[in-house]
Amino acid sequence: MIVTKDQMARKLAEQTGYYLRDVKILLSAMDDVVKEYFAEVTDDEEVSVQVVEGVKISCKIVPERERVNPATGEPVVCKATVKPGVKYSTAFRETIQKQYDDKKAE
Repeated sequence: MIVTKDQMARKLAEQTGYYLRDVKILLSAMDDVVKEYFAEVTDDEEVSVQVVEGVKISCKIVPERERVNPATGEPVVCKATVKPGVKYSTAFRETIQKQYDDKKAE
């Protein structure tokens, strides 16, 4: 199952009582803010943004490095890249596992 931004906005509006258009504006702004923080990543620092309790989206720079082309065996220089990732807290993982187990037990 893939939950779209629109589905998330509708669910949040339903649960909070806020207008749907306001929730959509908030989610779009959150998207922009996260991208702004990630744009500030530097070579020696990882940027992490906690999006919900127990879930962090992070981004770091993988520096330029020399690799070997497996087809030719020649050395190749790979340019520096931005590596995004997601980290989950143990409590978050345990909560999700418990919810899964409870649902299976029904």
